Amino acid sequence: MNTIIGYIINSVPYMFLFVPFYIVTRLIILKKNKTAKNWLREIVLLIFVMYCVGVASQTFIPKIEFGNTKLFLVNQNVFGEINLIPGKVLVDSYYEVIYNYNYLYFIVNVIGNIILFVPIGFLIPTLWKNVSLKHILVIALSMSLCIELLQLPQARGTDIDDLWLNVIGAFIGYWAYILLTKNQKFKKFINRVVIE
Repeated sequence: MNTIIGYIINSVPYMFLFVPFYIVTRLIILKKNKTAKNWLREIVLLIFVMYCVGVASQTFIPKIEFGNTKLFLVNQNVFGEINLIPGKVLVDSYYEVIYNYNYLYFIVNVIGNIILFVPIGFLIPTLWKNVSLKHILVIALSMSLCIELLQLPQARGTDIDDLWLNVIGAFIGYWAYILLTKNQKFKKFINRVVIE
């Protein structure tokens, strides 16, 4: 659990460093388009963008460390482990949990990869109208594939299992969204946020 909390804590500086840049860019776009400002939508959109920046910071943005006299990239030009065997994460999790009592391995590598993409399935249909489950699954698969390819030269490890685990997460997020739309208060909220 500390590992997952560590990932979240490590992503926070990236998210907040990005906020001023995002706000300035967004204000320029809104001014140029001369559209009425929907501040509730802008807040949800900011949350979505911060989430995306947080995910990027922990998956494919090169890790940066501060030395005494300079800044340097961690693990540059080193390839990480590559897994192209579907289901290997389940076999590895089984051995880690049963023989090594390492439940954290399963939590981080299986549950963590699922939870990571739940916001994709939830926030995208909240922000944009007429987004189907098929759209969500294609977006999630594309994003996950992009992350895995960008991880190749960074010693972070590339795993085919992350693809289907991330897609399951987006699927869960989408169905959570569908279930919540049955609630009238949430439906009212969505109608104030969503655009065509």
